[in-house]
Amino acid sequence: MRVVVTGGGRGIGRAVALGFAARGDQVAVLARTESQVKSVAGEIEELGAESVALAVDVADEAAMGEAAEQVVDRFGGLDVLVNAAGVFDLGPTTGFPLDSARTLLDTNVLGTFLACKTFGRHLVEQGHGKVVNFCSLLSYTAFPERALYAASKGGVLQLTRSLGVEWAPHNVNVNAVAPGMIRIETPHPAALDEDAIVGRIPSGRRGRPADIVGPVLFLASPEADYINGQTLVVDGGWLSYGYL
Repeated sequence: MRVVVTGGGRGIGRAVALGFAARGDQVAVLARTESQVKSVAGEIEELGAESVALAVDVADEAAMGEAAEQVVDRFGGLDVLVNAAGVFDLGPTTGFPLDSARTLLDTNVLGTFLACKTFGRHLVEQGHGKVVNFCSLLSYTAFPERALYAASKGGVLQLTRSLGVEWAPHNVNVNAVAPGMIRIETPHPAALDEDAIVGRIPSGRRGRPADIVGPVLFLASPEADYINGQTLVVDGGWLSYGYL
């Protein structure tokens, strides 16, 4: 398959890009940091797969349009779009900077929308394809001091539902994954209490980026042809757990 992964330079996006590459898929890696996308593209090529590395801001419509044309020209088409690009910030709502709020909404919501618009156009025109967006536990629930992040991820959930309905007649499936408490390389300095987090997860541990790869590959596969507008929560049971 021919795959685009936004936010593919690190973390979950990198793991997903390498997961597709391990199957021999062609993978375009997009992220804002050039050194990151080049590094991941190198890892993909070491796996024997073809890759394109593009340093681009997902909130820049012109740049995303150009990236879509480059990928389609290079791969001869497109089959899968994975929107893993996203940013996180937190703080008391009464003092939350407007610039930070705009960054969250521009990257998480507008960036996902623009990727769907620019890359999804090719999927709709050709009459088949898969889109996998990234939501969050905060698409469903709430933590203190994360109002704008939660709003942005709630927006992605509803965008996924809406596009799933709109593009289903074109044989384009749009779904999402909502990762749970994933252990990342650089925890936020205001991270939640680790013991409390793990104690709330029935599986007994934080997730890893690798735990998200399989669900994304499934939603991008023919086995998910009759799934549309849905969000798959991958959280070790955290959201379902009602005891603590």
